[in-house]
Amino acid sequence: MKRAASRRGWRAVALALALAAGGCRRTTFPAAPVFVISIDTLRADHVPAYGYRGVETPALDALAKDGVVFETAIAQVPLTLPSHAALFTGQLPFVNGVRDNLGYRLAKSAKTMAGELRSHGYSTGAAVSAVVLDRASGIAEGFDFWEDAIEVKKAGQAIGQVQRPGLQTERRLAEWIAGAHAGKPLFGFLHLYEPHSPYEPPEPFASKYRGRPYDGEVAAADAVVAKFISTLKSRGLYDRALIVLLSDHGEGLGDHGEDEHGIFLYAESIRVPLILKFPGGRDAGRRVSSPAGLVDVFPTVFAALGLEAPGGLAGIPLWPGGKDRAAPRRIYSETMFPRFHFGWSDLASFSDGRTHYIHAPRPELYDWTSDPGERHDLSAGLPDTFRSMRAALLAMSRPLEPPGTSDPETVKKLASLGYLGAGKVASPGGALPDPKDRIGLVARLKEAGRLAEEGKADSAIALLETLVRENPMMLDARQTLARTLREAGRTEEAYRALLEVDRMEPGTPPVLLALADLALEKRDLAAARRYAKAAEAAGSPDSALVLGSIALAAMQLPEARTHAEAAIQAHPKSRAPFLLVARIELAAGNMAGALEALARLRKMDPEAPPIEEASFLAGDALARLGRSGEARAAFLAEIRDFPANPRGYTGLALLEASEGKPAEAGRALHDLVERAASADSCFLAARTYDILGDRAAGARARAEAARRFPGARERATDGRR
Repeated sequence: MKRAASRRGWRAVALALALAAGGCRRTTFPAAPVFVISIDTLRADHVPAYGYRGVETPALDALAKDGVVFETAIAQVPLTLPSHAALFTGQLPFVNGVRDNLGYRLAKSAKTMAGELRSHGYSTGAAVSAVVLDRASGIAEGFDFWEDAIEVKKAGQAIGQVQRPGLQTERRLAEWIAGAHAGKPLFGFLHLYEPHSPYEPPEPFASKYRGRPYDGEVAAADAVVAKFISTLKSRGLYDRALIVLLSDHGEGLGDHGEDEHGIFLYAESIRVPLILKFPGGRDAGRRVSSPAGLVDVFPTVFAALGLEAPGGLAGIPLWPGGKDRAAPRRIYSETMFPRFHFGWSDLASFSDGRTHYIHAPRPELYDWTSDPGERHDLSAGLPDTFRSMRAALLAMSRPLEPPGTSDPETVKKLASLGYLGAGKVASPGGALPDPKDRIGLVARLKEAGRLAEEGKADSAIALLETLVRENPMMLDARQTLARTLREAGRTEEAYRALLEVDRMEPGTPPVLLALADLALEKRDLAAARRYAKAAEAAGSPDSALVLGSIALAAMQLPEARTHAEAAIQAHPKSRAPFLLVARIELAAGNMAGALEALARLRKMDPEAPPIEEASFLAGDALARLGRSGEARAAFLAEIRDFPANPRGYTGLALLEASEGKPAEAGRALHDLVERAASADSCFLAARTYDILGDRAAGARARAEAARRFPGARERATDGRR
């Protein structure tokens, strides 16, 4: 017995010596750099590492070769914000408090991967490519640096469309990595939005994947990943880093009748790529078939670093070992999107990696092994798996907090400002329809969007009004109606439509800011300020920009300057605040100050595309300084870069008229009316004709507005026009 004990003791000593000498590979990687790359809207079956052959992704292929591929990774929500909330907290949506892209804020009690890593000495930084991950949602909790300065291309733009190219986002995160971090280990998060609609891949991918724009965007995202990996390698970080590459959700692409995502929980929406590259190439080339959820990333990272994750997480460590787990496990997913955006039933699901149960008014069951496309519903036979999964899901406590009420402190703050929407939530009641039975309505909504893009605003508005009348809880139809009315110059109607959206999802910063902007257009400065202040109370860092515009409209220039400075502090990498500064200085008669602000704007990012209105403001300042040639070039640049912006044309017309060139002035205004994308453009041309003394031409421009944009009303200028 003593001899056996002695042998065991010697083996322990020998093992310790071997570990000290590096004879055994480490099972954890203390203080290793950690980088999470999220490619938004990337479905697993459109990635070569998962068997797809329709696109080339050399960067993802190389990462898969260096890492561990989880073949059955499942997103908890097919929407960007709640999916990332599950990723960063390791908690299911009804625990972390985020159930939708709008109307929710991360629960203050939630512990995040970034916050916990920061408490262990990490420097934490992120750059995101879509405004849906704006810090006002609380998603930035725990990050020292969160770069979300994404420029809105036009007022009222749909939240899902406010994005920026991934290469710009990668550059922002690379700059943070290059900065001084006092020797701390790094945790970086890179979010790319390329595969998200609208599918508009840049060259050479647009040509290479002509007819398959989604695949073209996937290839474009891969190129950004390649750039980021190159950045890490150049700084000696790649080999020793733990890198997690994933997607937050997939994309319908017409399967089961859904083009995009959010409504259904079929495999195309919730099965995503998940690749983990461990330091030193540990377990490189492994493939794991057992199911994994995005909630598993948090505990997996901590296990790999040798850290103890917070208790009570829904996820489990997928590593060390990278091997399949024998114990059966069911991964939960949900979508509240059909309930909140259309008035249909919400959905939930369980998958054990093979069988997928979808809980709906008419439940479904699929076998992913024999039927990966989920075409054959097995629920009619009531198999044992169906019964057990249904019972387990029904037994779950999944409390529902309606949008706008998830953060009581914010609700109280909003109410103290006199914001009447605080705490008042419209919610569908009674039995709700199965999304499978109503999915055809989405095609009608898309048709309205197509009509609006083609300049057929009256037809689009009529269709949207019908949709809203027939489906009063169809929030997305109301939002699209408000946006279309606004673009058609029907400001008062747009304002009323957006008030209904606010009633249904109160306290949502993008909606509040849009209401503030519309009130500003109506010259109701008190209402504009009230909504902008409500957005500020709801945590929006963009409220300062709108408050500055409101102060400018009231000619309260010192206050406007204060808000502009606050906007610069909130988004130091954003160019938009410098446009506001230029407008303020022009209003103050300080042409040199306006030109200086615009020069600072250009120097911020020389490679960035032009920003709307910058050339016009430069032309305005130069014209007032008597530098006519430079002013003309600036106005022409505005027209070239932004042909839908009427201000370049009117600036040019006024300049030509001031130099005694009425024909050239008339030509500029004629071009404006010919190319007008909205009634506002025609009305602005008409007012400019009036200023130049050509009342007849002004009347013709107004008649053209009435002909092309029925129902549009001319409005007063708001200080920005």
